[in-house]
Amino acid sequence: MKKLLVSIILISSLFVNAQVELQVDTTYIRIGEQIQYVLSTDAKAKVQFPKLQVDSLGKIEVVYSLPADTLRNRLYKKYVLTGFDSGMYHIPKQLVLINNKQFYTDSLLINVGTIAIDTTKQKLFPIKSIYKAPSKTWRDYTNYLWWIVGVLLLLVMIWWFAFKNRKSRKQKSKKLLSPIEAALDQFQTLDSKQLLKDEKIKQYYIELTEIVRDYIGKDVHIPTMEVTTDELITLLELHNKSNKIGIDKERIKQLHQFLQEADLVKFAKLKPEQSKIQEDRKTAELIINEIQTQVHKPVLDEFGVPIIVETQEEITRKADKKRRTIGLLVAAGILLLAFAITTWYYGIQYVKDTIIGHQTKELLEGEWYHSSYGFPSVSLETPKVLKAQNIELPPQAQQAITAMAVFEYGSMIGGFYFSVNTTEYVPEAELDIDKGVVRAAEMASNQPGVSNLEYEVEDIELAGQEAKLIKGTFDSKGVKMNYSQYMIMGDHSLQQIIIAKRIDDTYANEIQERIIKSIQLQTLPKEEDSEE
Repeated sequence: MKKLLVSIILISSLFVNAQVELQVDTTYIRIGEQIQYVLSTDAKAKVQFPKLQVDSLGKIEVVYSLPADTLRNRLYKKYVLTGFDSGMYHIPKQLVLINNKQFYTDSLLINVGTIAIDTTKQKLFPIKSIYKAPSKTWRDYTNYLWWIVGVLLLLVMIWWFAFKNRKSRKQKSKKLLSPIEAALDQFQTLDSKQLLKDEKIKQYYIELTEIVRDYIGKDVHIPTMEVTTDELITLLELHNKSNKIGIDKERIKQLHQFLQEADLVKFAKLKPEQSKIQEDRKTAELIINEIQTQVHKPVLDEFGVPIIVETQEEITRKADKKRRTIGLLVAAGILLLAFAITTWYYGIQYVKDTIIGHQTKELLEGEWYHSSYGFPSVSLETPKVLKAQNIELPPQAQQAITAMAVFEYGSMIGGFYFSVNTTEYVPEAELDIDKGVVRAAEMASNQPGVSNLEYEVEDIELAGQEAKLIKGTFDSKGVKMNYSQYMIMGDHSLQQIIIAKRIDDTYANEIQERIIKSIQLQTLPKEEDSEE
């Protein structure tokens, strides 16, 4: 006890060097602990504090440097130091300018020690092998199923629309006309050429007879362009009789006479009168209209009712339409079947969450990470790496707490939240787990957006350690939330895991179960053990 008092007097005494004073709260720390390094001088002087020069090996680190502050007519500059390698390190004299004069502090010897481990009470464990993630099952690939089905359906739709549009463009480019429509269109084109004005009578009759021959060949389906006039008339008569088309004999005779006179103009250089030419033009149009009427007259059944006869183009068009419709129905059927099977196996909620998206479902099925947080450390598996938070401790808390770390993901009112908190206390601090539970519940209920917190406390075992579980519910913007806070109290430490989630979120329940099962806790040796 006497030695302890002497140490306290030495540490808290002032290292005086004329105008500048140096104070430290300790010169012995364990790895990762902190030292309060404070310089002070008269507040009325003009002072320029240094950028702290640490040991030459760089083993002592400046955690942060606080702005200078005035207290009781003295100016204080506080530095917080730490070290992560055991050993004794020398902090040199620091230069301080006071009223443009140089003053030096005393040097300081810092001792960084390791944590003593009593192997008779603390078991030694072999080095852990590289963590191997659990092997994936077919359920891990169900998300890809929807992508594959969606892509296939998209390709089918693209093919269908592209095929339809291509065929439509092809039809428009060809501009398919019926034989009679094509012939009448050609007549108008011939009239617009004004061949008769230019005295091109032979050319006029060549084109006029070609229009008639072309029409008869297409609508009556006989060769007309490479035969003589007599051969054409013979073929027409035979076809008319065998197929019972019904073209009048007088009309065939009129056609024969028209073609013979046209041959005279084309080959014998006959020049008919203008009136005769006009009469032949009318005769040509009259002949094809008469033939068209007979060729396309409705077929009657035994009761005299017209029978609708479809053309080959109409049959092909309907067949294509039917084929496209069947293709779409098959694709839709496959999609509906896949949807029905998946819904039956996983449930409609799972399917909906997969298609639309769900925060905790994506966390549960995504990549997980195994990490250690704080001191004494909490090792666990999480779907996200937790982010460290900056914590400002009030002065009264700094007297009892030597180290505190908070790591978290999400927010208490954001639908899903989890955090890991570790705190190490000075040996003199008296810890009361029951008071800590009450205080923890009060802090949770005072969080912004949290209301109507109701909870109960259970004694549980977590990772082989006795622990307290605060579990309950609270309201957040009209949403009912589940709250769980695990508290593990050591001799001079407190480790906490907090999880908040929607009360009806089954994915979050699985996440919590997986996190809790993976927890491994570091324990500090008891004070009496380290002294032994």
